[in-house]
Amino acid sequence: MQPLRARAVRFVRPLPFVVWLLAALAVLGAAMARAEPLSPPPASASEPARPEPGAGAGAEPGAEEAEIQPSVDPSGFLVPVPEVAITAARSERDVLDVPGNVTVIDRLAIERSGARDVPDLLRREAGVFVTNTTTNREGYTVEFRGFNNGGGNGSSTLVLVDGRRVNEPSSGVADWAFIPLEAIESIEIVRGPASALYGDNALAGVIHIRTRRAAKGVRGVLSGRTGSYDTDGGSLWVGGGAGPVRASAFLDGESADGYRERSDLRSHRGQLDVAFDVGGRGTIGVRGGYDSQVRQRPGALTKEEIEDDRRQAAPGGDRDFDRVRERYGQLYADVSLTDDLTLRLDRWHRRRADRAQASDPFFEFTTQGDDDANGLGTWLELDVEPLGHRLRAIAGLDLLQEDRDFDSAFELFPFPATLSATRARRRLYGIFLQTELHLTDDLILSGGIRRDSAHYRGEDRLLDASFRARHEEWSPKGALTWRVAEPVSLYVSYARGFRFPNFDEAFGIFGFSPGLVPQTSDTYEVGAKMRTERVTANLAVYHMDVEDEIFLDPLAPNPFTPFLVGVNVNVDRVRHRGVELSGSVRPFDWLEVYGSYTLDDVKFQRDSLTGLDGRRLPLTPRHRGTAGVLLYLPYGFEVGVNANYVGSRHVANDVRNELPKLPRYATYDVRVGWRREIGEHVALVLDATCYNATDREYVEFGGVSLFSPRIAFFPAPERHYLVGARVELRR
Repeated sequence: MQPLRARAVRFVRPLPFVVWLLAALAVLGAAMARAEPLSPPPASASEPARPEPGAGAGAEPGAEEAEIQPSVDPSGFLVPVPEVAITAARSERDVLDVPGNVTVIDRLAIERSGARDVPDLLRREAGVFVTNTTTNREGYTVEFRGFNNGGGNGSSTLVLVDGRRVNEPSSGVADWAFIPLEAIESIEIVRGPASALYGDNALAGVIHIRTRRAAKGVRGVLSGRTGSYDTDGGSLWVGGGAGPVRASAFLDGESADGYRERSDLRSHRGQLDVAFDVGGRGTIGVRGGYDSQVRQRPGALTKEEIEDDRRQAAPGGDRDFDRVRERYGQLYADVSLTDDLTLRLDRWHRRRADRAQASDPFFEFTTQGDDDANGLGTWLELDVEPLGHRLRAIAGLDLLQEDRDFDSAFELFPFPATLSATRARRRLYGIFLQTELHLTDDLILSGGIRRDSAHYRGEDRLLDASFRARHEEWSPKGALTWRVAEPVSLYVSYARGFRFPNFDEAFGIFGFSPGLVPQTSDTYEVGAKMRTERVTANLAVYHMDVEDEIFLDPLAPNPFTPFLVGVNVNVDRVRHRGVELSGSVRPFDWLEVYGSYTLDDVKFQRDSLTGLDGRRLPLTPRHRGTAGVLLYLPYGFEVGVNANYVGSRHVANDVRNELPKLPRYATYDVRVGWRREIGEHVALVLDATCYNATDREYVEFGGVSLFSPRIAFFPAPERHYLVGARVELRR
């Protein structure tokens, strides 16, 4: 088999292209800056947003017309800027105090990114690897630190939305189609093990998404978008508050045909949030939502099929579909019991129903699943200063019960169908304690420990088989943070992480896996961070030894089926190590440059079952990175260019590293926007984004099928466009 290579466009190396583009934009911006007054200094993608001209209660009509001269004060490169993160400590912390690689993306940075959806935004971040197999929002996989190996296993990255777990009970991964970008206020990214605070799934990191919040007064945001592949969508967010009550509502709908045939997505979403002030000491609120989607999956193509027509659907998949409905409800509270003691609580319920079919010329797989998840998280935070040293302590409890009803039929010609009817339940209990002690004004010692237990129970009525299992894990963590200078901090940390088997792994489609145990990790990390008005920087170097990593091994025999479809196993030891580097600099008020680089080195260290010692895990590249520029022009115009580079990597299921690699690729996105305050109460944003501007033909994902002898690939979209408009009204 020959490597799959791009035909239409020659590979463009990202660094020379970006340097050339940066120089051209700098010359253009300098010329325009001499001719016209500049917009005010914008917030970078890594620091809190500053109010736009005319925004806020103190703004005056016409304020945006005032002439603002470019800053020439060099002290902006050294003046520290506080940046608050919540997820890394389950409470508000200055990012420089957190012993980990943390990024906060605010609403303004989201809008200026030009990203189509949340994973498209996350793929620009160091340490995060994103792939897509459908060319619509449903096909994304997002993983940290080398865990995106193409095996289809559960996620080692925990995803939260407003404190609510959204990792699916069945697969353990988040369904990104249910998280619309227009509903989001901010995103926090915490890289590295967070099991000491969050338990299951947080072995590699946490993504915490916070939706828009209402405030006093009334505010509404109406947006619409249209683009290539018959993409049309719109959303409405309305929120406000009076007295002790604030409320918001969000509606969103989208219809897109997708780049490939049979990659359509139709979605409708609504959500409501009502909160009450508790005598000035905190908030109690409820929120809920409903989502309905119809999706299509185009399937994988061989090299010959791609050369014939890369946009076609896989042969034999004309009847494939996926219909999904989800609803959720949540009760939350954040109340100060005393000046030193705060109580927080999240109680939530999610229900999801799936009806799907996937097939190719060799097999047909039909499924029907219903999932219920009920969670409770509550914790107390103490903030005191014994003997003049600040001490923060958090103690809490997490409870989670997940139930799954799953029926499936797998047909592989010419054999009879393999049927299953599984009913399963998983209960998780976790207690945790986290402390932070300021040894000096510049030195912070932090530590924590958590104990989790998981109870599994399941049965397959057709196979007349039952399954019970119980697992327990301890997750300690310790770290030291040194505020070496006011805008700079250094840290060193150790953490133990874990992930329990999800439903698909424990109660597999082709039989139970009674011998499967949790995967655990020991991670050692050092890093440095800097935050000033004009410069942000993050560096993390880590070494992670993963014991019993859960992996779908295509070479392992499956006792429940005569076909070689692989089986979920515990690999004795897998080494994950790497470097994460990111930063931004704003040398002038009208120019910002940013970039990131990731090194992921992931190998089987010891595999007693199939002898894969020394082999690299598939799909995750050793090298990848992002570079970009943002140019803020007069009269509210904005121009942004983002380059994304992904190195070569082994195809999925090529665990012996014998097949040709997926070729490296670079893509370039260009956004032009216009932002304008119209008086005191109206703001208008128009933008147009061109994705894959060089029209490169490439694939993000390819692999060896478990059900047929095909080696196939998922072509990514060529050049395409999205145009949007957003109107904000406030009073």
